[in-house]
Amino acid sequence: MSTIPVGFWACECGIALLDPVPTSQQLPETGDWWSPHRKEIYRNVWFKRIRSGIQNSLFGNARSRLIRQTHKVIPSGRLLDIGCGTGSLLKEATKFYDCTGLEPSDRAAAAAEAAGFKVIRSTIEDAQIPDDAFDVVTMDAVLEHVPDPVSVLQQVHRILRSKGIVVIKVPKLWGPSHRRHGREWNGFRVGYHLTMFTGATLSATLQVAGFTPLSHPCRDRWLDDILVLWGRQQPVSKKLAPAAA
Repeated sequence: MSTIPVGFWACECGIALLDPVPTSQQLPETGDWWSPHRKEIYRNVWFKRIRSGIQNSLFGNARSRLIRQTHKVIPSGRLLDIGCGTGSLLKEATKFYDCTGLEPSDRAAAAAEAAGFKVIRSTIEDAQIPDDAFDVVTMDAVLEHVPDPVSVLQQVHRILRSKGIVVIKVPKLWGPSHRRHGREWNGFRVGYHLTMFTGATLSATLQVAGFTPLSHPCRDRWLDDILVLWGRQQPVSKKLAPAAA
């Protein structure tokens, strides 16, 4: 697994950017996210395992909660899960939606396909998905990893149908856990997070990409820094007429 020097610059607007931005050669291969080594990192975070177990027994797992809340806004239709991994969110989403996953890691995509899910092995930039293809797009712990969040969200806006929604879940910059752990916060240590968001900057990023936030960013888990935000596609107010011959 490749290593990169990690340093974040915090902007006055409240966003934090990794500097220098790693090159594609410095970033890990997509399969690295699902390697046994990375699984071991998460397996050893024992406190989070215990806490998640308590939360799951009381409220259901985080992905089922995310889909239940999304179902209240868009009850059915076509759903695309960007960065679907091995298909854990798709498993919950298939209860309500016709689902497709988008995943660049061959290892993860193969696992999702083996579980019976339809997966496009690509990134959103290269997948060539047609306009107006989906009613819901989910991005669970994805947006913080992409080099250009606005560009990715603009692609999401393009493939959503009228009144479609995007559901975004990211670590929360300057939240309680970040303040408590400082430089040792998992938002900085685990994975290659290129952009870190506050609630305000996540909302602003959505708006720049053409979305209207449907809710205030909310924390999904106790004592944790997980932001969840639903944004509805803004209608295109004016389309250019074809040029006269």
